[in-house]
Amino acid sequence: MSGSVLLKQLSYRSNHRGCKETDILLGKFFNEKFSELNLQLYQRFIAEDDALIYDWILDREKVKDEYLELVQKIREFHQI
Repeated sequence: MSGSVLLKQLSYRSNHRGCKETDILLGKFFNEKFSELNLQLYQRFIAEDDALIYDWILDREKVKDEYLELVQKIREFHQI
């Protein structure tokens, strides 16, 4: 898969999650920070359940170790 196709897929998935709150958190973050991200890690992250991602970002659930740094970056980006 080419890099531009992957970026388009990740952008779409970040902005169209099914849960509007998660769409906003991930969509804005991805649109601003995609060039700084480990795209393979981000791809695995956004494959996780919407509610779980939202709870990780809001610190309602313990974040999987592999996503700790990414979730922290999302929190910092949104000043959460």
